[in-house]
Amino acid sequence: MTSGLHPKLPTALIALIASALALASFDVARADDEKPGFFKKLFGGGGSKTETPPEPEKKPEAKPAPAKKSKPAPEKSASKGAETGKPPRVIITTTGGKKVEIGKKSAPAKTPSKTTAKTETPKAAPKPKEEPVKDVTKSSSAKDNETPMKGEFKEDDDDKTAAAEKSKAVEVLPANGGWEIIKIGGRDYVTAESIRNFYNPVYGFTTFRVQGTHFWLGSSKLILKAQIGSQEMLINNIKFILSFPVQEYNGKVLFSRLDLCKLIDPVLYPSHIQNAEYFDTVVVDAGHGGHDSGARGVYGYEKDFALKMAMSVRTALMQRGFKVILTRATDTFITLGGRVAIANQTPKSIFLSFHFNSGGTAATGIETWALTPQSAAATISRGGGYNMNGVTGNKQDSANIALATAVHASVISRFKFVDRGIKRAQWSVLSGCKRPGILFEGGFVTNGAECQLVASETYRQQVSAAIGDAVMNYRKALESAMAKR
Repeated sequence: MTSGLHPKLPTALIALIASALALASFDVARADDEKPGFFKKLFGGGGSKTETPPEPEKKPEAKPAPAKKSKPAPEKSASKGAETGKPPRVIITTTGGKKVEIGKKSAPAKTPSKTTAKTETPKAAPKPKEEPVKDVTKSSSAKDNETPMKGEFKEDDDDKTAAAEKSKAVEVLPANGGWEIIKIGGRDYVTAESIRNFYNPVYGFTTFRVQGTHFWLGSSKLILKAQIGSQEMLINNIKFILSFPVQEYNGKVLFSRLDLCKLIDPVLYPSHIQNAEYFDTVVVDAGHGGHDSGARGVYGYEKDFALKMAMSVRTALMQRGFKVILTRATDTFITLGGRVAIANQTPKSIFLSFHFNSGGTAATGIETWALTPQSAAATISRGGGYNMNGVTGNKQDSANIALATAVHASVISRFKFVDRGIKRAQWSVLSGCKRPGILFEGGFVTNGAECQLVASETYRQQVSAAIGDAVMNYRKALESAMAKR
């Protein structure tokens, strides 16, 4: 892949989160059989679980001859995996528990159907107000010293200079609207207790536990897990990559205030996302094309798989009533700027870019990318580095992470894929996009078994159905926010 550098919650948020969730292991390298449909439960709507596992086409595309690659060096794998010659024997298991061997005929895939959920009246909770990024070290002005409304928090942006990074002093700040803030190394952190107290009226937390370096916050509706010193966080067993590691001070577990504003709050309170605009159109971007072949896979090139996936997603979205614009419908080369221009020129739209990964033969799994927030670094070194001053796409930060969560969780919940997480980068197609947008990596074409799935029309159709449902869920979750606009 190469993309360059509350006072009251609406019923849609609460509708389908009543089912109890069992505590799961911190290890999400292997999906478990009881992984819940996260976004379906949290946001409401969507289709039923996929009962029929993906079935590959009878004859995958022939292994291509070596070609000049245009993408950055792939990630390295520590171990060797499946052979890349003869297609391996593959068994796919869906969340329904059914196992089917690839190559054997199975029942036709069922089209996910909409579900209607019963609603309940949630408990009221204060709505944290998200403000433009400010340098909290410059708080001597009258405006910065105004008393915030109850429950309000302000974003942290005080590490714009190298001096802030070098500072290691710890400062416990006065409670800000009920939020306990601790400044470490010039960056604001909020305590896990503050997070629990703020969201408790809605989620009714019954578990708050620290064991060694592991932290749990949970209820029958939501389970959040994190580890001190790590940037990985699980919400209902879906992996997120934080912008900053979880910290500990005087026995208190701390999350960066930027992660609270740019990840935790938009995911838990999508109906209160600011600047949310109604959309009825989806710009679908097939990565690479023409002379830019992308990754060379076991059974074909990334550019071809990306186009086939884009066409399949187009069909799924149109079946759900969306208008669809394709950045390319044939094997042609479109510049990164050209793709962004199409998205920006399409009114009332969101942007989905489709790619496939490359790596060692053992590398496998699904990952979804949202734009790096301002004053944070990309998840990987080649993802644009530190976003010091912010870019155009940062105006949609909250919508970006909610859309990424919708798509990623919908796919991971239905299939037995390795969850590589929702990550951050300053890919060009995301940095310049004025619409909510994400980049979805649908598997590793350098892995024999996974490329066999990618080459399967059935796989692409079923993943596309999950993505179509996710887009519907995303729009449903933001309905009240859009109505305010």
